[in-house]
Amino acid sequence: MPHGDVYLGTTRKLVLAIDVGTTYSGVSFCVLDPGKVPEVHSVIRYPGQEGENKARDTKIPSVLYYDEDGEVRAAGAEAVSDGTLLEAEEQEWNRAEWFKLRLCPEGMQAKGERLPKICIDKSVVQIFADYLAYIYKCAKDYISDSHALGRQVLETGAPIEFVLSHPNGWGGKQQSKMRHAAILAGLVPDMEAGNARICFVSEGEASLHFCIVNGLVGESLKDSQHIMVVDAGGGTVDLSTYKIVKTMPLNVVESSAADCLLQGSTLVNNRARIFLEDKLKDSRFANDDFVNSMLESFESSAKPTFRDTTKTSYVKFGGPRDNDDKCGIKRGVLALSGAEMLHFFRPSIDAIQRAIQRQLYLSGRHISVILLVGGFAGSPFLRAQLQAFARQNDLVLFFPEHQTAKAVAEGALWFHLENYVSARVAKHIYGTDNHTGFQSSLSEHIERRHKSFVHSDGEVVIPDAFTKIISRGTLVTEEQEFRASFIWKRYLPISRIKTSILAYRGTSEDPRWVDKETDMFSTLCHIRADIPPTCWKSKTGKLGDYFSACCDVILLFGLTELKAQLCWVENGQECRWARHHYSLITVAQQSRYRSQAVIVYDDESS
Repeated sequence: MPHGDVYLGTTRKLVLAIDVGTTYSGVSFCVLDPGKVPEVHSVIRYPGQEGENKARDTKIPSVLYYDEDGEVRAAGAEAVSDGTLLEAEEQEWNRAEWFKLRLCPEGMQAKGERLPKICIDKSVVQIFADYLAYIYKCAKDYISDSHALGRQVLETGAPIEFVLSHPNGWGGKQQSKMRHAAILAGLVPDMEAGNARICFVSEGEASLHFCIVNGLVGESLKDSQHIMVVDAGGGTVDLSTYKIVKTMPLNVVESSAADCLLQGSTLVNNRARIFLEDKLKDSRFANDDFVNSMLESFESSAKPTFRDTTKTSYVKFGGPRDNDDKCGIKRGVLALSGAEMLHFFRPSIDAIQRAIQRQLYLSGRHISVILLVGGFAGSPFLRAQLQAFARQNDLVLFFPEHQTAKAVAEGALWFHLENYVSARVAKHIYGTDNHTGFQSSLSEHIERRHKSFVHSDGEVVIPDAFTKIISRGTLVTEEQEFRASFIWKRYLPISRIKTSILAYRGTSEDPRWVDKETDMFSTLCHIRADIPPTCWKSKTGKLGDYFSACCDVILLFGLTELKAQLCWVENGQECRWARHHYSLITVAQQSRYRSQAVIVYDDESS
């Protein structure tokens, strides 16, 4: 529904957008009331933040403490209170933080960086679920206490819809794990109707919607104008570039593939930790207690105020008797030179600038405005560096003086209500692997002759061929279908057929073999379908009778979730059914299909 229009539904319902961040998390909510204009609110009070100075905090730390039995003992703001820290030390509780980054796809991790150890006998999905359960309870308690209409919806037990946000670089595997965590957390039941109440949005796209609805794009909202949103958060930095197709009604499309960097503010802290551990290794301060105290001071004071490389920054961590001239420590204060502070920031800043350059190149240098949002965007040094870089490239960079730290949670909700983005750019090449007929005149086939075998139709075939379904850089609308036809051949008809959907991330625009550049191919998911016996046709080949069935592999890539389908003709009518590992289409849509295709994601180590 356009911003400001009334909700046309017939039933009242509650929608929650949950942004689980690397360091901080937040929730926004909206009660959809028939005939009323929706209003988006944020949860601004959590346990442990009831103090007068924290009355309007919209986020809580993404931290959990577990006891030796794996039970959650503290979470959120309560987990970082002085009392909890003392009790955790006495009871030897285990701390879990930065757990979100452990869901990152392979290859996304920054080289040389390390994540905090989590000494808990639980998978990252289970930890994610524990945190979701906590923040969901906090949200329901706040809504019940402060929003009369929301309390009424909760008391009726009406189903709640959820919007979960994630970094730009995450795909189907990560969404599948987040959905599973939501089920474990009790957000929805593990059934088709329950899973249909969860949708996903990238953090970059959520930030775009936040900026549009709050008027932060200003003069940039003009027909044919290109804007870039740089969402600099705790763990990741998400870059998204969009073209304004038209403003009335608003229609936006991606103008280049979104980017995602594991170079958020936590990586600055990580480099500071590594530096401190090395600097203090031969001193009496070389232990976790001192280093952690220094990092807390660095996080709260030195990092957010650093702006000048010619000046010294100070980290207060101890008392008057804590001195070490060799380490630059006087009266419990550690001095860090501007060069040392720059060392912590420089890799993140360089990576962001390179990513902006890539976005400029991919969009044909049509971008004129950059919007810098997110918690890390509050760093004056980061802003100054990116502002200078923007001027060198004839760009205008805005840092909206608004509560952009809550941009993702609120923007995710506005995405669910309105969704201005009508098309997205395919970041990679997508297709499937299959067999191809052997041809002795082709060198690529001769190279693979040792893999060849005789198929059921008597023909010699070679495995590991790649069929492209979507080309890199393709602008894909939400309902646009891409398909490729394949023939399954068997000695006897079977009920189940299956295939895999692959992504190619290499430089070639026409990859033909999955056994070449194997590290550039990744399996997004497997599709399997039970097809009726009537689809199998009896034929005669070189070795006698065999059966064949023709099916199309269909990809819909313009959505925030990949939809993959297998379809075939039955009694003259096209049949298909796409089901996510849990659900990709609504229950109403499912009733139109009579046969089943199931998407199954590969498990990743947690």
